[in-house]
Amino acid sequence: MSTIFSMFRKNTTMVVSIFSGTLLVFFVGMLFGHFKLPPQPTLALTIHAIKDLTEHGKSYYFEKPTRHMSNSRFKKTGIVVADIERAQPGVTFLVGLFGNTLSARLYALDGTLLHEWPVDFFKLDTEVMKYKFDALIHGAVLYPNGDFVANFDGHGMVRVSACGKILWRNHDRTHHSIFIDDDGYIWAPKTRQDLYTEKSIFHQPFKFDQIGRFDPETGKMIMEIDLVQVVIDSSAQDLVQGSNIRPFDMMHLNDVETLSKSMADNFPLFEAGDIMLSSRHFNQIWILDSKSHKIKWWQTGPMFGQHDPDFQADGTITLLDNRPIGVPRKENGFLGDAGGSRILSINPQTRTFKNQYISNERNVFFTPYRGKHQVLANGNILIAETDAGRAFEILPNGEIVWSFVNAWDEDEVGWILGAQRYPDTFVSIGNIKCSSKNPH
Repeated sequence: MSTIFSMFRKNTTMVVSIFSGTLLVFFVGMLFGHFKLPPQPTLALTIHAIKDLTEHGKSYYFEKPTRHMSNSRFKKTGIVVADIERAQPGVTFLVGLFGNTLSARLYALDGTLLHEWPVDFFKLDTEVMKYKFDALIHGAVLYPNGDFVANFDGHGMVRVSACGKILWRNHDRTHHSIFIDDDGYIWAPKTRQDLYTEKSIFHQPFKFDQIGRFDPETGKMIMEIDLVQVVIDSSAQDLVQGSNIRPFDMMHLNDVETLSKSMADNFPLFEAGDIMLSSRHFNQIWILDSKSHKIKWWQTGPMFGQHDPDFQADGTITLLDNRPIGVPRKENGFLGDAGGSRILSINPQTRTFKNQYISNERNVFFTPYRGKHQVLANGNILIAETDAGRAFEILPNGEIVWSFVNAWDEDEVGWILGAQRYPDTFVSIGNIKCSSKNPH
């Protein structure tokens, strides 16, 4: 209790400002509502900030990273299921919150912790962070030598050695997924700092995502694609219109990947190198021509708030369909109000789809706003159920053969932001010996 009072004394001015701001927003909001004035972006952002503060005050002022945690839905934690005979062989690379550290771990199928990277993303950019836990890893890929590249969400991209040394970082405002193309280059969504003023798309200034291609050895951006220009050149302004436009995050691009040469023959509508994009706010997938960068194929729905579309060798596109309707509570069986999340498979030629996997009574599966999936070589699917703090692998019939629940304490879990299975050769990363000295 004395600690709490001490922290309030240290932040008296801030606390007073917060309460004053809250009252101001309340009364200004009443005036706007009473006189039916048009919504103002500044007011909307202020209201959002107050709401965020109410929900995550412990992250700002205390010692708990609440923005990276959820209430636990599970009775058991750690490695809950490990059917090694039927799971895809290999090791599992997990990125998420472990204790109060935002980092990465490598696990064997039997639950053995092979390697933990001695780096904490909460400590990488303290000079620009708004509070102690103002950081997020939203995409990461692992290399055989133990390096991994991660999107330090909104701050840029970072390459980290097995011993936690920062090999390079950029400040290109990349976010969400990371994809490695046939030539080893890195692709990621990115945000432009300045607002657009293109009235054929929206009558007010707005933000719109871009995509970048990066050199894996230096982190330098070697190509940038302006998606507003893509929309204009494709005469596709109608794709980004709607009644629920969010001017400060219009597209919410959360994935970009290219079609590999090995799969291209199975996609008659596309060519090797064509670029797939996922827009969460439009519930759309786009395919851009690799040369002209014009939109050559698109689909809206049936996904809603989706993440992580992937080209598959059978000529389909699979994705994690989050379906963020409602919130997970005991009252709705932790399924939200739409029956939970699912993995969809879409045929681009026929535009038909099927449920590859969907939450059921055997396994409640719901991650409203984050998550990833990986279709494995043996046909199983590995899923990062971020908002539940879980990674699990299923057979084609939906049976769980591997599962890890990331406990934070007895009642809460830390988010698992990414889960990927790598071949057994990556086991050697666990043999790397690192100095106990701080690598930074």
